[in-house]
Amino acid sequence: MLSRLQLSDFRNYGTAEADLSPSLNVILGDNGSGKTSLLEAIYFIGSGGRSFRGGRLSRLVRDGAEAATLYAEVTTAGDMHRLGVRRTPGGIDAIKLNGQTPRALSEVAALLPVLALHPTSVELVFGSSQLRRRFMDWGMFHVEHQFMPVWRAGSAALRQRNALLRTGRPSSRELGFWNQQLAQTSDRIEGLRRGYLAALQRGLDEALMVLAPELKIRLRLQTGLQKDESYGQALERLQPDDLRRGFSQAGFHRSDIRIESHGVVARDRLSRGQAKLVAYGMVLAQLPLISQAGKVCTLLVDDLAAELDEEHRNQLLGYLATTGHQTLITALDMPQWAAIVNDNNALQAVDSKMFHVEHGKLRPLTESK
Repeated sequence: MLSRLQLSDFRNYGTAEADLSPSLNVILGDNGSGKTSLLEAIYFIGSGGRSFRGGRLSRLVRDGAEAATLYAEVTTAGDMHRLGVRRTPGGIDAIKLNGQTPRALSEVAALLPVLALHPTSVELVFGSSQLRRRFMDWGMFHVEHQFMPVWRAGSAALRQRNALLRTGRPSSRELGFWNQQLAQTSDRIEGLRRGYLAALQRGLDEALMVLAPELKIRLRLQTGLQKDESYGQALERLQPDDLRRGFSQAGFHRSDIRIESHGVVARDRLSRGQAKLVAYGMVLAQLPLISQAGKVCTLLVDDLAAELDEEHRNQLLGYLATTGHQTLITALDMPQWAAIVNDNNALQAVDSKMFHVEHGKLRPLTESK
C-alpha cells in the first residue's frame, strides 16, 4: 500500500506531499482544485505511466515546467520500497525502484496494485474490447503467477508471426512454427483467463448484492473462435486474409469479456446508471482476489457524489469500508463528507485521514475516526 506520496510539477501542483492512512483517505476541495489530479498521480506511479483520465499525457507536466516528478513510499509485507518517476512532456525520463532502474515496468506494477473508480469506468461496459482485456489481464498479473510468463511468450509469438505476415511471402515452415507457438500460448492464456473470470464472477455477485441486487450479470470469455474450433485451426483458416492484412486476427490478443444481462449483451440492455453500477462491481470484484493473493490494493474513488445517487453512493462506501484495502476518496467539502459519514456506520468505524486541496495546494486536516 502507499504510505507516502510526494510530487512536483504534476498537473496544477507545484509541490505536494502526503502521509496516507492504510485504510481510508478523504480528499476535499472544490471542483477544479486538483483532487482528481492527486488520484491520477497515484494511478500514474502505480501503473507504470498510464492515466485513468485519458487525453494527452504530455499535459501531466505543469505548464512551464521541464518535467513532473513523483516519489512514493510503498509498504508491502512489512518492507518499505522507494519508487520514483520523472516524466517530461515527451515521455517517461526515468524510473527508479529503491535507487535502481527496474528491469521491467512489471516490477513497478507488482509493487503497488492500484484500481480506480471514476466517471469513465462505465466504459468497461460500453467501451472497446481492449479496455476489458486490459482490466482482466491486470487482475491476472496480480493474482495468477503463471500468467505473466505465458503472456510474454504469447506476445513474442504474436510479434514474430505479424512480422512474417508483413513480409508478404513468408516461408510456410517459419509461419507454421509461429502458428503453433501462438496457438499453444493462446490456449494456455485462455485457460487461465477462464479460471480467473469464474473467480471474478463470484466477487461480482457479492458486490452487486450490495450495490444493485436487481441486476443479474454474467461474465463470459469471448474468443472469436468458431464452434469447436481450436486456435491452430483458426490461424490456418484466417491465414490467407492475415497475409493480405499483415496481422493476426486470431489469438489471445483478440479475446473479450462478454458482459451479459439476462442473456443479452449488457450494453444493449442496461441504462447508463445501471452500467455504472456493473462497472463499479467489476472493479470491486478484483479486491477479494487481490486479498487472497496476499496483497493490498490502493483504490482510488473519484467524484462519487456526481456519479451515483445517495442510496447507491452510501451502499458503495459502506462496502468499501469492509474490504481491508487502502482507499482514497474525493469529496467536495467537509459538510458533504460529514453528512455521508453520519449516514454510514461502517465509515464511522474506519480510521481515516483527511486532506484539503485548493488551487493545487494540499494540506492535511485533523485526523478523524
